[in-house]
Amino acid sequence: MEVKFLSNSTKVKQLAEAIRLAISQGEFKEGEMLPSINQISARYKVARDTAFKAFQELKASGVIQSAPTKGYYVSSSVNNIMVLLDIFSPYKNDLYNALTRNVGPNNRLDLYFHHYNEEHFNNVIRDSIGKYNKYLVMNFKNDNYSDVLNLIDKSRILLLDFGKFDKSGFAYVCQGFDTTLYDCLKAGQDLFLKYSTFKFIFPLSSEHPRGGIKYFFKFCEENHLKSELIERSVRESDLVKGDVYLIASHADLIEAVKICRNKGLRLGKDVGIVTFNDAPMLEVIENGISAISTDFKQMGIQAARFINNNEPVQLYIPTKLIVRGSL
Repeated sequence: MEVKFLSNSTKVKQLAEAIRLAISQGEFKEGEMLPSINQISARYKVARDTAFKAFQELKASGVIQSAPTKGYYVSSSVNNIMVLLDIFSPYKNDLYNALTRNVGPNNRLDLYFHHYNEEHFNNVIRDSIGKYNKYLVMNFKNDNYSDVLNLIDKSRILLLDFGKFDKSGFAYVCQGFDTTLYDCLKAGQDLFLKYSTFKFIFPLSSEHPRGGIKYFFKFCEENHLKSELIERSVRESDLVKGDVYLIASHADLIEAVKICRNKGLRLGKDVGIVTFNDAPMLEVIENGISAISTDFKQMGIQAARFINNNEPVQLYIPTKLIVRGSL
């Protein structure tokens, strides 16, 4: 077991983490005695009190136990899990909360975000090698496999949410895009056809997969519904009475609702609005905002199966149209 003490955390926490990692990697097995407090103190040049507090922290979490006159031993194996998401959002929070509620107590999760920064994504993956038993990763791009993932044993990786590339060698829990957008629009066909023009507000800077654009146009063409793709953020001039809007980002959605209020346009009557990715706030804005969304809680539950049971999950979570007052 190696310990390199850094200045960004206490020695107690760093020593406890080093022991936890050694247990997760099998250096100390379940039921095996750990080095004594005196041995830890001498080997890593820390005070006995530091070693004692590190053991107490691990004992409090159930990782180790103590026996009178014998010392400390490993009470359960520990799995260190890296969770690498793209950005923080309410629906990703739903995923993570469902994951944490359903994983077994012997799993420790470390959460990271890559914010669609490729260099940061690659660095996080490289720095994680050898530190984790399993990796839950939202890939950097939807359409392209990130080669840095080749540094990790594929059996340890679960791809989350995105992944249009070939995933046959991976476990994955993903949502559908492209044709699933078309299916959702078909499910609400009568609602959309109340309006004269269907506008898709989808800025070029958006990270949302763009494969659905052609299926948006396909739906409109089949139903003889005028359509328009707006590849920038929403503007006041975009909101016109009689039109319906598919809005890619929640930021643009909020701005569109503000514009409608200022112009006296009633959602669901004068204009229609639907967005992607359901969130609690969408239930309370105006009379509710309709959403095209997968069940992110279910995604978290299925990810927990991969961790708890080592199941090679390969699953697409259904995407559906949730109809509220905005249509």
